[in-house]
Amino acid sequence: MTDITAPITAVTVYADRALVTRKGKITLEAGEHEIRVNNLPQFLRDSLRASGHGPQGTRILNVDITTAFYPRSPEEDLDRIQTELEELQHQQRLLQARQDALKDRRQWLRALGEQSKDFARGLAQGQMKPQDCSDFFGFMSTQATQDAEAALQLETQIQQVQSQIDAKQREYYQRQGNQGTTDRQAAVVIVELANAGELEVEISYLVRNASWYPQYDIRVHLDEQQTRGKVELTYIGMVQQSTGENWDQVELALSTARPSQAAILPELQPWYLKEYNPPPPRPMAVAAAAPMYSGPSRKAMMQRSMAVPTGGIAMEDEEEVLLGAMAPPPVEAEIATATVERSGTALIFRVGRSVDIPSDNSPHKTTIARDDLPCDFDYVSAPALETNAHMRATVINTTERILLDGQASIFLDAEYVGTTKLDFTAAREEFKIFLGIDDNLKIKREPIERAVDKGNLLQGDIRRSTYAYRITVHNYATTPRKVVIKDHIPVAQHERIKVKIQNITPAPVERTKLELLTWEQILPANGEYVIEYRFIIEHPQTLRVIGLP
Repeated sequence: MTDITAPITAVTVYADRALVTRKGKITLEAGEHEIRVNNLPQFLRDSLRASGHGPQGTRILNVDITTAFYPRSPEEDLDRIQTELEELQHQQRLLQARQDALKDRRQWLRALGEQSKDFARGLAQGQMKPQDCSDFFGFMSTQATQDAEAALQLETQIQQVQSQIDAKQREYYQRQGNQGTTDRQAAVVIVELANAGELEVEISYLVRNASWYPQYDIRVHLDEQQTRGKVELTYIGMVQQSTGENWDQVELALSTARPSQAAILPELQPWYLKEYNPPPPRPMAVAAAAPMYSGPSRKAMMQRSMAVPTGGIAMEDEEEVLLGAMAPPPVEAEIATATVERSGTALIFRVGRSVDIPSDNSPHKTTIARDDLPCDFDYVSAPALETNAHMRATVINTTERILLDGQASIFLDAEYVGTTKLDFTAAREEFKIFLGIDDNLKIKREPIERAVDKGNLLQGDIRRSTYAYRITVHNYATTPRKVVIKDHIPVAQHERIKVKIQNITPAPVERTKLELLTWEQILPANGEYVIEYRFIIEHPQTLRVIGLP
């Protein structure tokens, strides 16, 4: 069996897994050979594939998986971290041994001090001198103080080493990913060469614990009238993996395909309507019956744009000034983006450079695309809830790419607005984003009429309540604003409650069956827009109604 070095050359990342491709070259004699690729992580066994290029008549006979057993992790970085961890653990054991020896000495001193009661007898009998007692107690005091200080220092050192051990263990487990063992898998490829020559072997396999999700930077630029503009949308892919192997200088691709769902097609079952048959009555329990059986319970079941700095540079003579004037002005740096390919129903974003993705499960950013999208602006308010006008941009995805669900950071020109969730958006579909509150629009909603007629027996004892509201919108900005006002009128959910609309002025542009009303108006600078509506609610005196204004 011949071992071959086959580094990772390309990775395609899906939403919950990744396809890893390795390539290696080896020169072989004619005949049949077993080639082994070592140090592979845990991968989906059925996903292993092999191919190759070699002399005329080269055939791949078989590919299989075996396990290589190692006492330590074979990767150099993991072996280094493990060695550093063992050195720290050895240092901790030495400190603990010193701590144990110090405890023994302090116990010995404590036991010796307990015998000091015999000193009085020795002094009385003339066996000891006062100076001997003074020297003994001085030694005991000094030694106890030194031992107490040494104990505190040792405790501090042990805590510091333990913190270093904890950090090194976290680094080791993070770099190791979800291997859980020092053993590694190996791929064995059996090939047959008709002629001697160089063989290039390629293997690929699927690994879990790898994923990517989208993020977006949305920069909105307004025109002078603030009614139309453009959106600069940066599509970012966040890649993370803890597969147990580092992806160093690989060709990275991000795919929108969902392999785990590709082979699952939901199938409808017949929808039956049946006559309801109540279950038979259960027999009543009989007193003094056999003990009731207590069986087991049921089982519960997703870059900021970079600009070349244009700050001033000191010029010390006129010649440099002239040369500076002749030099072309700095231009905005381009953002490297990915190329897009379509594969069946999915899109593949290929990063145009080699990247490093370590196996530490930390997110790594790569720019997929940067586009200018057209948009329209309006200002939306529902004054029944709040009297603020929210600036809204309606953006059209004019690209051929889909926008996946993800978080988006929103900027209005150079000002950061906040974050929002961008829902799945198909190509040529529109989506809406909100850009904050415009204080130049003042909105007021007030009741202008409220009357109650309790009725009498001749009128059928019907209670009639009349309500009228006025909404006033004033544009204090120096430019026009397209304003969208939303309001509602009560809807009866009881046959004896009647809602009669008297008038709505002006008529709304949209009115749903549930009496949700929408008005649209372009207000000029310092312009005002007034909406009024009036309705009557009738119901019997004895009927208690909830939800009244």
